[in-house]
Amino acid sequence: MKKIFLFVAAVAMSIAASATDLWTGSKHVSWSDGGLQIEAAKFASAQPGQKIVISFAEGATDGIEFKVMNANFDHLAGSRESAWITDATTYEQFLTQAAVDSLKLYGLELIGANFTVTKVELNDGKQLKEGLTLWTGYFWADEWSTMELYFNAYAGVDFSQYNAIRFYTEAAGTGYAINFMKAWGEGGKFADQTNMTDGEGYKELALTDELRSAIASAGHWMIQVNKEQLAAFNVTDIVLVLKGNTTAIDNTVVETKAVKIIENGKVVILKNGIRYNALGVEL
Repeated sequence: MKKIFLFVAAVAMSIAASATDLWTGSKHVSWSDGGLQIEAAKFASAQPGQKIVISFAEGATDGIEFKVMNANFDHLAGSRESAWITDATTYEQFLTQAAVDSLKLYGLELIGANFTVTKVELNDGKQLKEGLTLWTGYFWADEWSTMELYFNAYAGVDFSQYNAIRFYTEAAGTGYAINFMKAWGEGGKFADQTNMTDGEGYKELALTDELRSAIASAGHWMIQVNKEQLAAFNVTDIVLVLKGNTTAIDNTVVETKAVKIIENGKVVILKNGIRYNALGVEL
């Protein structure tokens, strides 16, 4: 029993040691008071799959928005619309490759209607799936739960390089409903579970040229899930699946041998003599 305790304690210490404080203090955020800004240098060691953890004082209301401090203050790639935090004490934002690239270039602003930040940390998160991750995290799916993603999650992606999109969950079975949409009402739905095939832990939607065009041009994405007869579960990842002979790169390819440069204000990755954009698509 003593050995087990010591092992658990050692693991806990290791996890704690992996956390990096990005900011501490007390800052009230509102549309009138302004947001909390964290400079790009703080994200120099950030990696895809890690998570930003925001701690709040009591009394948070409404929602939180993650923005990069570029000229347009764009929403952070992979961040959610309607990210409600009323009465919350923490919020987790997991990072995609596109999010990491923009944070390292521009830094982060946290903004919203009413919350007081007491700490912002960069912590270990999870291993990303094979392919190009557009969103990762934990979204609780119960009865017709809807997650909304800003278009920044897929902005600039060359969908012709991908043959499918996968929606990963922790569901105990495949008998749940899922609607992939851009809007409510007629003409707002791209597909549902009847258009998808089931894999190990995911539903996969094959991409046609028509569908590629439709989802790429959408103002935002809405992923609606109903548990049906299953117990409620988490949606965990939205991932694009590369074509078999593509030359594009995915989450795992940005290694030490790749070189990042800035051309006309944009990130360009040089690897093996080939130029890629920040999302891993060959230029």
